[in-house]
Amino acid sequence: MTSRLKPRYLKCRFCANALAASSAIAAALCALPAHALTTPGPCGADAHIRCAVFDSSEVYRVPFRAGTATLIQLEPGEVIDGPASGMGMGDSKAWKVGAKSNWILFKPTEAHADTNLIVVTDRRRYAIELVSADRGEAAVWSLNFTYPDTRSREAQAAARKQALAADRARSSAATSLHANENYDMQGDTVLAPTSMWDDGRFTYFRYATTRDLPDINRVLPDGSEALVNSHVDGDTVVVHETAAKFMLRLGKSVLGVRNNGYTPDGQFNTTGTTVPGTVRITKEHE
Repeated sequence: MTSRLKPRYLKCRFCANALAASSAIAAALCALPAHALTTPGPCGADAHIRCAVFDSSEVYRVPFRAGTATLIQLEPGEVIDGPASGMGMGDSKAWKVGAKSNWILFKPTEAHADTNLIVVTDRRRYAIELVSADRGEAAVWSLNFTYPDTRSREAQAAARKQALAADRARSSAATSLHANENYDMQGDTVLAPTSMWDDGRFTYFRYATTRDLPDINRVLPDGSEALVNSHVDGDTVVVHETAAKFMLRLGKSVLGVRNNGYTPDGQFNTTGTTVPGTVRITKEHE
């Protein structure tokens, strides 16, 4: 059987009457191929599973055999059955076709059902030629596309996120340089941290010992206490706020801590997270 990859030639009407001196040029013009086909290659070891890089200017050759089905899987989120989508087949009587969401499943009902398939989705147009597989050629059971335009958009979005995260991290680092260490303590000094400071957003209690850590409470304006939100980073308890006064308690031991550099407004959390060294990027920045 003749391979579909071989070019087809057009016969020119005027070639027989061409002058002898120009016959070679005329023959060359007459021998232009009708169109070129791209046969997708195997994705891995099995030649029945094919992959292709999408190009709207390409016609994709999909070899088939009677009695076998073929699945074409498009990009996730791409819609075949939407209001602006459509699909057409040259010889639809020789095929059983089903399409939904982003996939097309079809199976020939005749041995020689060569035809073309045009698919228009909400994102792209696909031109496919369905051809009988050559002798010894594997029929396509599954065809997947990769999309350079999508990869480019994803790379650009990742670069934007990385740049935004770096900018916020630099801003946070610059802010953290202005640490407030102006604290007074009164009470059971056994509960006193090795060092203590805040950066206008978080308060840091560093304990470079193996002692049990006390509960840390914020003293409210009416004198009552509220347990703070915190996490431990190495030897440091990071409290997710600043306060004018803290009360540390462990058993019967009590230590009062006064922040002499406290400002009620604090500083805006530019990183969007309470974990030092990390930056939170929301969806609108992707």
